[in-house]
Amino acid sequence: MIPRGAKRRIAIVVGIYLLPVVFLCGVGVYHLYVTGWSFVYWGGMAACFLLAYGLGWYWTRKGGSGILPKPNFDDPLPYWTDRDVAAWLTVEKYATDAKPIELTDFDDPNALKRYADEAQTLALAVARHYKPVAADPFGHLTLPEILTAFELAAADLGRRVDEYVPGSHLITLNNIRRAKQATEWYETGRNVYWLASAVLNPLKAAAQVIATKGGLQSAFDQIQKNVLHWFYLSYIHEMGRYFIELNSGRLRVGAKKYRELMAAHQVPPVLTEEEAAKRNAQAEQPPASTELPRVTVAIVGPVKAGKSSLVNAALGDTKAAVDVGPLTAATTKYDLNQAGLPPLTFLDTVGFGVEGPGEADIANAVDAVRRADVVVLAVPARSAARAPEVEFLTRIRAEFAARPELRMPPVLVALTQIDHLTPAMEWAPPYDWRAGTRPKEVSIREAAAAAKEAFGNGVEGVVPVCTAAGRVLNVRDDLLPEIAERLDHARGVSLLRALHIDAAVHRTKKVFGQVYNAGKEVLRAVLSDRKPGQ
Repeated sequence: MIPRGAKRRIAIVVGIYLLPVVFLCGVGVYHLYVTGWSFVYWGGMAACFLLAYGLGWYWTRKGGSGILPKPNFDDPLPYWTDRDVAAWLTVEKYATDAKPIELTDFDDPNALKRYADEAQTLALAVARHYKPVAADPFGHLTLPEILTAFELAAADLGRRVDEYVPGSHLITLNNIRRAKQATEWYETGRNVYWLASAVLNPLKAAAQVIATKGGLQSAFDQIQKNVLHWFYLSYIHEMGRYFIELNSGRLRVGAKKYRELMAAHQVPPVLTEEEAAKRNAQAEQPPASTELPRVTVAIVGPVKAGKSSLVNAALGDTKAAVDVGPLTAATTKYDLNQAGLPPLTFLDTVGFGVEGPGEADIANAVDAVRRADVVVLAVPARSAARAPEVEFLTRIRAEFAARPELRMPPVLVALTQIDHLTPAMEWAPPYDWRAGTRPKEVSIREAAAAAKEAFGNGVEGVVPVCTAAGRVLNVRDDLLPEIAERLDHARGVSLLRALHIDAAVHRTKKVFGQVYNAGKEVLRAVLSDRKPGQ
């Protein structure tokens, strides 16, 4: 703390230092007055201030974008579940209805407490989307999760303020209060000056009043309100976002791991031809720690649907076992590095039983889907009955409905064996199955439409393919691009899975680590309290 005498000495030194500036300002005003240029000066100032007012009104009018960019409440995060999106609508309504703090409120010592109260009210509203009977916002959460939410929200809000508000890293709350007091003193002195000027030159004094009151003050007030409103909306935006992450259980991994997983599951990087060639050349070597995240595609379907052949066609090489019967005894993994796509991993699964999905088959397929970012359901084009496949998708949807914190991967149907469609003896690709008029093209289009009708909204697309040796069609040039179009959805699926799996895997291990650390500290304290010789 600076002693009172030191403050006085500092004020004297600063005053003497600024005295020439004040003197020059006075001389300038006097010169403008005696030369008759003061009216021109005040007129120009009035024009500038009115322009500033006009821009301030335009940028801060209702519905406008504002001087500072407002947080976007319209689009929820792409990886959120339906439950998260519903909670986000509550945050959006809260931001619209609540009244932000004004600058004058900073004189109240309890002004900032209101922000804490706002956070608690918002937290309770969000919590009740996940726990409808919640009596308080944090009772069902652990302390590390709560601290992680506030740490992440504070860090993101701090970055926003530091990026958009000039001088925010230099201005304290006391600076704001003192500036407000200085403004009041300035306004008092300015009013006295206007009163004296009105006696000598009423016209000039009127111009000065109009320029200041109509321009500077109004524009400054508009900018001030915009900045404060922007800060309030940013506060609600960040707190609401992390309250959703908190109640969804995604912050159990901690702030550091959360940031790492978020960074790792951004837009899937696409391989160049050089990168794809390098990866394929190093396929037998252990992956580097900096390897790009892969997109996992589960290939599921009934027996003899051509799942392994589909994998072979996608890989461009006969790597999956192929036979007239179901040779795959368990899920097998194959990697694909192709230019223009992110790194892909295919999971080739056991087929369903002839009489429908058996429990062992379902368990294997469900396990693959749980680890997948995209699901390709392979079904024969000539198969009229779709009951086994529909039943399987129903079981999968039920699995994910029981875990609302996760998202079901997008499902594409690969309509295999289209070469068997009528006329069966004809094979003269390419086929324009979407608009062509040849008999084979019409058959393929009708089969695709029938499959889409059978599966309804349970699948996102149907792609007719052929995987027979020497007749491969529509796999690399149609099915893989369809997978690529679902990468945003796939990234969200992968991120949610990673967040929840990481938290579950390390939960027990973390308890043992905490007990060990606590015991070590207790032992250290006991040993330090013992005196020599005891």
